[in-house]
Order: sequence, then C-alpha cells, then structure tokens
Amino acid sequence: MYTAERQRAQPYLDQVTGPLFEQWYLLHHRMVRVVTNHRTLADEVRHFLYYAELLAEYLYDAPAALPIAIPEDLLWQAGERLYRPVALTCYLFQTCPGEPFPPTPAQPKPEDVEWVEITGVDGPLRARWREGLLRFREYQAYPGVSSRMSSVLHKKDLYTTIFIEDVERCAPWFLMRFVFYMVIGAMLGYDGYDIVHAGAVAEDNAGILIVGSPGSGKSILVLSCLQAGMQHLADDVLFLYKDDGVVKVYAFPEDIGVRQGASRLLGQFEFMRGLPEDERQKRPVDVQLHFRQQVVSSCPVRLMVFLHAASRSEEFRAELLSPAQAVSWLMQEYISQQQAKEGEADEMFGIFGDMAEQAPAYRVWLTQDAQVNAEEVRALLAKHW
Repeated sequence: MYTAERQRAQPYLDQVTGPLFEQWYLLHHRMVRVVTNHRTLADEVRHFLYYAELLAEYLYDAPAALPIAIPEDLLWQAGERLYRPVALTCYLFQTCPGEPFPPTPAQPKPEDVEWVEITGVDGPLRARWREGLLRFREYQAYPGVSSRMSSVLHKKDLYTTIFIEDVERCAPWFLMRFVFYMVIGAMLGYDGYDIVHAGAVAEDNAGILIVGSPGSGKSILVLSCLQAGMQHLADDVLFLYKDDGVVKVYAFPEDIGVRQGASRLLGQFEFMRGLPEDERQKRPVDVQLHFRQQVVSSCPVRLMVFLHAASRSEEFRAELLSPAQAVSWLMQEYISQQQAKEGEADEMFGIFGDMAEQAPAYRVWLTQDAQVNAEEVRALLAKHW
C-alpha cells in the first residue's frame, strides 16, 4: 500500500546517468518526495521547504537503484502524522544539452494556447493547458530569470515532472516560487486541501485568517503582527483542511512581498532594510532571515479579519460580521464563475461555512500606524479566545 512505484513509469529516468538525489519530507500530514539529477536543485528545494520535516535524503548512482517501496523507517518516523499512504512526487530534471525540449512526458505548447504574463513577475511568460488528467505548463526563457522550463502534473496519481533546460540560468527565487511552489501546491489541492489566497498569523495555537484582495493591506498587517511577536503561517497562499472537526490553516510560507509605499508604514523595522530589487513586482522580505523561529506549520482558525483597500481610518475600527456575511464575503473573494460551473463552489461553501461557525469574523479599518493595527488585531483574538 505504501509504495512509490510511480517512478517506474517515469520515462526520462532511462536517459539519466546519475547521480540522483532523493528527499523525503513530511508536509501537512502528507509525504512529499523529490527526485532530481542536479545537486543545486536538491539544495534549493531543501532551503525552500525549510518549514517541512525532512525525513531523509538519499543519493543513488543510477536510476535503477531507486526504491519501489517507501522506506519502512520513514513510515515509522511519520507514524500517525501521515494521513494518506501516498507520496506526492516531484521530479526536477536538468535536461541534456542538444536534446529536443521538452522531453516526454511533457509536451510542447500547442499553437492555440497563448503565452500569458506571470502574476507578480515582470518579463517571463507562461502557458498552461490540460489534457485529461494531465496539467501542463511551459515557461519561456528570460535573461537573468530563467531558461526554458516545462512541467506536467498528473492530478490523480499526484506526481509532477519539471524539466529545466539550464539550471545555472535560473534564479532560485523564480524556480522555487513560481514553478516548484506551484506544482506542490497544486498536488496538495488535488489531494484534499482547499487553496486560498490569504494571509494568516497565530498566537497561542489560535490562528487569524487575514482576507483581502490585492492592495488591501494583508502583507503589511502580517508583517506588523510578526514584528509584534506573533507566529507566521502565510502571507499570500495557504491551505484549509478540516481535521477532527476543526478547520485549520496549513502554512505555505514564502518571502513576503511588499509594494511601493510600504516603507512609509514599516520603514522603521530591520526587516525592511536592504530589500532586493529584481523582476518581482513586490520587494521580498526574507522570512527565513527575520522570522524563521516564528513559523508554524498549522493552526485552528479562531478569528477572521476582512480587509478592503478603501477601509482606512484615523482610528482602528472593527465591525463584527454574522457567519452568513462572512461566508458571503469569502465566496465573493475566492469563487470564480469557472469554479462554480465545475462544482468546486459546493466544497468551498462547506468549509467556509464550518469556518464561519467556529471563528468570529470582523471587517476592519486599518490606521496608518502598523503597530497599533497589530495590537488591535491581537486584542480581537483575545476577546474571543
């Protein structure tokens, strides 16, 4: 039952001469397996998944040495924390010079699929398409950011292959955040987690979900709460999952991007100094450098805070919402017409309803004082928990 036999159906392994680096992680009650033929990629994944539990790393001289069964000692390590006997598998391959790109099982972009801009990045373009249970992505090369890349994900068997033409030409922040991050998140989504674009912080095992459209102030509020000593779950993307009758936030922490003008509210803090400037549309605050000890993996949702870009005030204000109002706001924020047509709205409505029953919700008006906002949100949590 606990097998990893899907790598036997990975045709590109026949072209890899080794060595192969294999990593096993426990992430949100799931086993995540990463296999790559490039040491740099193994190092970058380890750095990126710092918040997951690294169970083991192995080095193989040839693909034939890859195990079919998940190592038994890893099952003992995971124990009851592993909810599903499936390894979400990601292959990261640097391809061979001169060979056709992308290799099988990836596919070249169909002519009727358009290149589109990547949200959050200036420059490189991406294409997405689907065929049955397979989900394809292709990325154009862009100087200083990436070489050509292509990925294919099987949404039922939960494995992904990412092909990279030249690892040395890929900026680690782009490869990890905009390629690897996306497929790991997608596999968790296909495996039962609900993906939500929101922020979340916590205190004393009580999570605060921060909901708002781009420009509403989520990132600034998250950073303000972290500076005030609260714990970090996510800034942009997170997972919701009902565990033992309680809706929990499961973390997906990345560097926190801040827009121009954030220095006016946060410029006095150490984490805002020397932020890198590159093709990202937001300047990234390094979470590992400044807040690593405050990162937590999961937490029950005990408070919801709704932000709007126009909701600003000289004094902090909070308006209690009814559960029905909270669900309505969540549905408007996250459910697209396409999702409604495909039946996903019913599932999301269920978990939103459960969350609204267990956690009070407030619409808040933020002030120009980031520290005041953080303390007021903390006070709202203390009022109910």
